[in-house]
Amino acid sequence: MLDTSPAFAPSSSLPVAETQLDVASRRLRKAVVSCELAPGEFVHEAALAERFALGRAGIRVALTELTAACFVDRHARQGWQIAPVDGALIASVLDGRRRLEPSLATLQLSGQTQAALAALLGVMDSVRGRTEPVALSTARSAERQLRNLLAAATGTLARRWLGDIWDHADRIVRMLDLAGHPVPPAELGDLVSALAAGDAEAASLAIAAEHRRFTEAIAQGLMLAASRPAPPPARSARRSRRTTTITTEQPRPLPKEQQR
Repeated sequence: MLDTSPAFAPSSSLPVAETQLDVASRRLRKAVVSCELAPGEFVHEAALAERFALGRAGIRVALTELTAACFVDRHARQGWQIAPVDGALIASVLDGRRRLEPSLATLQLSGQTQAALAALLGVMDSVRGRTEPVALSTARSAERQLRNLLAAATGTLARRWLGDIWDHADRIVRMLDLAGHPVPPAELGDLVSALAAGDAEAASLAIAAEHRRFTEAIAQGLMLAASRPAPPPARSARRSRRTTTITTEQPRPLPKEQQR
C-alpha cells in the first residue's frame, strides 16, 4: 500500500528500521502511484538508482514486485515500462473494487478505530467542495488513511489486494488531476456510520453508491481528457539513451599545429 502508517492509527510497538529493499519498494511504488513516473514511460534500472539514490539491486527487486502487482512491465531490450492507464486497466480496477470492497460491509470495528475514522471524516469534511490542489491533497490523504484503517481490520491477503487495487485507483485519479480534470474525493460518511452501527446491509448500499459515484466521475474525467490532443508515444529506455548520446556535442581535439 502506498501509505501504511496513517496518522490516526493506534501504535502499539516501536518503529522498525526499514531495509534498503523496503525503502526501494516503497519509494518506487509511491513514484508510480503519484505519476512521478508517468504512465507508459520507459525507465532503466541504472537511471532510477541514480535518480532516487538507491542501490540497483533494490531497484530491480522493487520493479519485480511492481510487475507482480501490474504497475510495471518488462520489455526485452527496451527496459521497464510503467503500466499505461488505458481503458483495459481502468475497467479491471473498477471490476476489482466491485468484487473486493463488499467484504468490508461485515467488518467489526473497535471503538478506537471508529474514533479514528470519525476524525478522518472530519478532515475530509473540512475541505469538501474545495478544488484547489492543497485541499484536494488533504482530502485524498485522509480518504486513503481511512481506507487503510478499514483494510487493517481484514485478513492479510484481503489487506494486500485492497491496497493494490486502491493504489491503482489512486493512480488513475492522479493522472486525471494532472490532466486538469480532478475527481472529487469519496463520500464515506454513510459507510462509516453503517459500520459503527453494525448494519451490514446499509454498509453494502453505501459501498455500492460510492462505486457508482467513482465510476461516473472517472468516465467524465476521461471524456474531458480525451478532447485534448494525445501526447507523443513513450520511447524505450534504450532508445532514449542512444538518442542522448547522438545529440550530445562531444569536444573534438584540436590539430597538433593549433595546440601550440
